[in-house]
Amino acid sequence: MLDELLEAVDLSSYGLERTKLNHSVELDASATELEPQNPNPRGYRDGEPEKDPLEVIILTFNERWFQGWSATPEEQRVKFINVVESIRSHPDYTKKYEENPDPYNRDLALEKILQDVMLKRRKEELEFYKLFANDPAFKIALSQ
Repeated sequence: MLDELLEAVDLSSYGLERTKLNHSVELDASATELEPQNPNPRGYRDGEPEKDPLEVIILTFNERWFQGWSATPEEQRVKFINVVESIRSHPDYTKKYEENPDPYNRDLALEKILQDVMLKRRKEELEFYKLFANDPAFKIALSQ
């Protein structure tokens, strides 16, 4: 884990720089306490449960798009994960998306794969497909 941390942080940007020669800095000897630079830090803190990124994406997506949907949150989650799994198991996914170095062609391939998956699943999840087919904003959000 230490190697990953060292690779993730560019330590050269934190290097010391000499600005004066033969100049000493005097420090106050009394006991003091410093406030943090940012009193409202973001990110993981001790005591907070770590959240799975996919679960956060699903929750945010469901809150935005499925407010009037008749499915329960667990059913929505299962349908969303099924779509993701169907995309990953599509025959063109590895060759045309994962192994494709061109970002423009990757996006086009993913859009085509998503369209194929949704067409195959339309009979099983008609409400979900109607939302996908009729709402361009939903289609963009789902593909993201």
